[in-house]
Amino acid sequence: MPQRTLYDVLGVAPDAAASTIRQAYRRAARANHPDMHGEQSAARMSEINHAWTVLGDAARRREYDLQFERADLRSPTTAPDEPVFVEPRYNPLARYQDPPRVPWKLMAWLAVAGAVFVLIGVATASDPAPPAVDNVLREGDCVAIEPNGDAAERLCTEPHDGTMVVMVQIGDRCPEGTEAHRDRQGLGTACVRLD
Repeated sequence: MPQRTLYDVLGVAPDAAASTIRQAYRRAARANHPDMHGEQSAARMSEINHAWTVLGDAARRREYDLQFERADLRSPTTAPDEPVFVEPRYNPLARYQDPPRVPWKLMAWLAVAGAVFVLIGVATASDPAPPAVDNVLREGDCVAIEPNGDAAERLCTEPHDGTMVVMVQIGDRCPEGTEAHRDRQGLGTACVRLD
């Protein structure tokens, strides 16, 4: 009964190039890895790894070939009771040939940390500070009417006389229901609805 060679384990010819041996090892490792096929493929994977450690190193391969020639063990056939490596076919309809590994645990921890960060931010947030008075009247600003009749901006939390509705040019009329007051900055006429 002829002895099975390391070349037979990887399914390559004895004169195969190093790149061909590397590709054959990768295909055989993918096809027989214990993560994919369970513990029953562990022995086969060990055999494949041993063949790669010898045939993947040029010096070890040369030494193996010399021993192989001396013992005249070179045989293209394998023992009938030994399984022969058959390269798996590419199936374009399969969902994944080599499914990617996704770090689900890391992603879950990041999501939890993000949620905790947001909750702490919401719990510790305070009300925004009211806008500062910049003395430029805009629609919706609260105003105080000064003794000379000018309209001046005030914070709505402070005492005020009315609300600015619209700014018109000097000489134009204000809409009905509003009073015309000169803007303190002299930018036009402020139409104010009194409170």
